[in-house]
Amino acid sequence: MIYMNLSSIFKMIILSSVIGSVIAIIIFVIKGVFKNRLNAFWQYYIWFLLIIRLIIPTGFETPLSKFNNIEFAAEKIQSHSNSSKTTNDLESVSEINLQNVSEVSGLKLNEEGSLKETVSKDFNYYFNIASIIWVSGAVFAFLIILFINCIFIFKVYKQPFCEDKDTLKVLEKCKSIMNISRDIPIICDRYVKVPSLFGNIKPKILISSDFIHRLSVEQKKYIFLHELSHFKRKDIFISWIMLFCGILNWFNPIIWFFLHKMWEDCELACDAYVLSHLKEKEQGEYGKTIIDMAKFVSDIKYIPGATGIIKGNSNIKRRIIMMKKFKKSPYKWSIAVICILIAVCITGITNAPIKAAVLKNEGELLQKEQSNIDYVNIVEGFLPANSQIVTSGNTKEEENILLKDLDNDGQREIITAYKSSGQPISEDEKINLLVLKKVGEKWFKALDESGQGFKLDLVLTADIDGDGREEVLLSRRIEGTAGEIFVYQWNNNVLSKVSDEGVYYSKLDIVDVPGKDIKDIAVWQHDTGDAYMIDILKWNGKIFVPEKIDCPDYFKQSVVPYYEQKVKEMPGAGFYWYYLAEAQLKSADKKGALKSAEKGLKLDTGYPPKEYFNEIKEKASK
Repeated sequence: MIYMNLSSIFKMIILSSVIGSVIAIIIFVIKGVFKNRLNAFWQYYIWFLLIIRLIIPTGFETPLSKFNNIEFAAEKIQSHSNSSKTTNDLESVSEINLQNVSEVSGLKLNEEGSLKETVSKDFNYYFNIASIIWVSGAVFAFLIILFINCIFIFKVYKQPFCEDKDTLKVLEKCKSIMNISRDIPIICDRYVKVPSLFGNIKPKILISSDFIHRLSVEQKKYIFLHELSHFKRKDIFISWIMLFCGILNWFNPIIWFFLHKMWEDCELACDAYVLSHLKEKEQGEYGKTIIDMAKFVSDIKYIPGATGIIKGNSNIKRRIIMMKKFKKSPYKWSIAVICILIAVCITGITNAPIKAAVLKNEGELLQKEQSNIDYVNIVEGFLPANSQIVTSGNTKEEENILLKDLDNDGQREIITAYKSSGQPISEDEKINLLVLKKVGEKWFKALDESGQGFKLDLVLTADIDGDGREEVLLSRRIEGTAGEIFVYQWNNNVLSKVSDEGVYYSKLDIVDVPGKDIKDIAVWQHDTGDAYMIDILKWNGKIFVPEKIDCPDYFKQSVVPYYEQKVKEMPGAGFYWYYLAEAQLKSADKKGALKSAEKGLKLDTGYPPKEYFNEIKEKASK
């Protein structure tokens, strides 16, 4: 099933909105440079670059794209935050390679470990809130517009058809001029302030009875030609697309401003289309009709899906100027604009060929692979006889070497695991954890420790005792779903174990302690299915013990969403409802915990027993 969460959609909308704003500004500058040298059609059509960018946020792929390279570069920086064009490139390759074989809490091990992951989760939490605000605003705006449109449609259908024969004859003559055969009735609508074309599927011209009797035959002709030109050019359909773009980008006033400018230029293009069907003498009379309409029309209300001959007085002067310049724009300017449009189109609405870039990057990594073997040679210089680097699956030795700054001195240490050559790796065997530190130009052994396990699992750093210095947490995977982690501290460039005993886990996170500049660990112990018992543990100097301080933010940001997804996938699994209720209770959401516990009780699956659910209900009711 194809699935895209709300935050991913919002991210895509933000990117599209930012790039769209840049494109709109470029278009505005182009229009300002050429000013009235562009004919009315180009003044309008150039805005379609913005519309295309907004309705197709992912864009097309071309090697000349510029704007979307920003997104690609940002993703590369986020994914490989320590990759650079220095000698540290080789170290970054090693880190990336180890990520392919080590997993933490179901996520690939990254350079910053759970400390970085916690910061990321904080950002994701607030970004998710912003996503909800965005979609709420968009839905609200859509419903308001839909409500207004439905009310107006209801009013229109209660209005009578125009039966004035002279007016109908003028309309038929105008349809003949525009080469339109479709039936477009005239509705005598007393609610409209200005003659308008309304309806995309069943278009109709709305005009009040007062206007019909007030206007001359020639004025009616020009008004009908204007509205029919909107029909001919599909302007109502385009107005809905513009409105849709505005709703999606309701948070961006720049987009709204330039969409308004686009609609003003739509009227210019419509005027030009009408003038192209009139004789030279009639063109001046058409302009006078526009001016006359503006004089006795005021307080025009916005109607979604309607196009009127007058939208307000602010654009009248510019419309008249463009009418006077009709057919006077030099052809060379159109050629110049076409060239500019092509350039903006290629660089603005297209994407860089990401796949090709990724393949190229992979090729560069392969070229560096031979140099990365130097780290293997360094490690092998410290291995006992008949020993080899532990590999996982079909990975190579160089892919199982991690480089990470464990003591914040700006120099990365080498971390790996080794075993006796020919020794089959199993859950009952032992491996050695090896940490090498570079002092000056030489590498020294900082740790060489044997322990049960079959591969290196976690390499984390966090200040768990509050002394301002980060401890090192190293773990081995000891069986399929379990690992064991120990705490180490630096002493004269040597890592010493300070844990009296290890902590077993299935998944593990680093957690901020509310009100304290210290870190705890969140230990996920596998229960059944994809359910885990989660405990927050603090370091007491020798071992990890239960934390007495509540950590509601962690459960709200990390645990509750996990189990909310699980109950969606398996709503009939009582144990998921139990763990969701427990997480909601620990996140201070008593109402949610009570509701989840009641749902789990109704399922009566036998596990967990009813007493467990009732205990949560009792705590949530207090």
